[in-house]
Amino acid sequence: MIGVPALARAQFCRTAPLLMLAASNPALPAVGSLHVGVVESVVTYGAFCSLEGQPGRDGLLHVSHIDPSGGRVEVAEDALAVGDRVRVRVTSVADGKISLSCRGVQQGGDAPAAWRLWTPSHVLGSPPTARTLEGLECVTLSYSRSSGAGGQAVNKLSTKCEARLCVAHSPWPDAVKARLLQLGGATRGGELLAVSDRHRTQAANRKDALEKLAALVADAWRPPKVRRQRSGLSERGKRQRRDEKRRTSEKKRGRSEGRRGLYEARRKVLVAAAALSLSVPRLGVPAGAAEAGVAQSGSASG
Repeated sequence: MIGVPALARAQFCRTAPLLMLAASNPALPAVGSLHVGVVESVVTYGAFCSLEGQPGRDGLLHVSHIDPSGGRVEVAEDALAVGDRVRVRVTSVADGKISLSCRGVQQGGDAPAAWRLWTPSHVLGSPPTARTLEGLECVTLSYSRSSGAGGQAVNKLSTKCEARLCVAHSPWPDAVKARLLQLGGATRGGELLAVSDRHRTQAANRKDALEKLAALVADAWRPPKVRRQRSGLSERGKRQRRDEKRRTSEKKRGRSEGRRGLYEARRKVLVAAAALSLSVPRLGVPAGAAEAGVAQSGSASG
């Protein structure tokens, strides 16, 4: 009977190689999981990032998946540097090679400054309405005498409304603030103005001014859609091109086979006619003389 120490020693000998293999080859990250990647090297077509929490695992962040907003980056060196920390998503794992992407991933505070200005749509939410803007501390309303519609009270009552939004004190992400300041209506002090004097009452002009201000905020609420120019043919275009070339090839092959068949038929008719003329003697000419004449004409033509 095997003793307990001997049995434990045998189990250890069987499991030790497996434990060593598992330690040297950690589990691959799951597709779709989020990780913090540290840029180890930057090349023209992308960057190689090591994954925190995955020792010995690194992946390729291709240049087409660097921009979180889905924009186009021509050269990876323009967006990343060695040592940068970015949040990435695992897109595929094949043969031990890991593909990474930053598209649609919200970056943390240690990411590059340009990347922190982007916020996903599900985090950003819907743009504020006129009623929401009226309750914000960063929005101030002022009234003055109106030169617009007013009848006998024109230039006498303060019905003109001016809505002023201080962008720096707004409770919105930095990306929205940056886009608001890029609008044509922003002042040097970083404020947006919306004025209304179309109506005869303060309430109507206040509502109109807040709606104008809400429209300005809505225009800058989401980043502009990035238009990427396609290079080369798409998969559908390639498939159509292959089908067209195949149909053209079959058409030309049919033409050549038709011409070849017509040539063969004509050649057979000529051979049969020549054989018939040799086998039937001409009227008034002996058969030997006819054959001699055909042979003489053939030698002359040769």
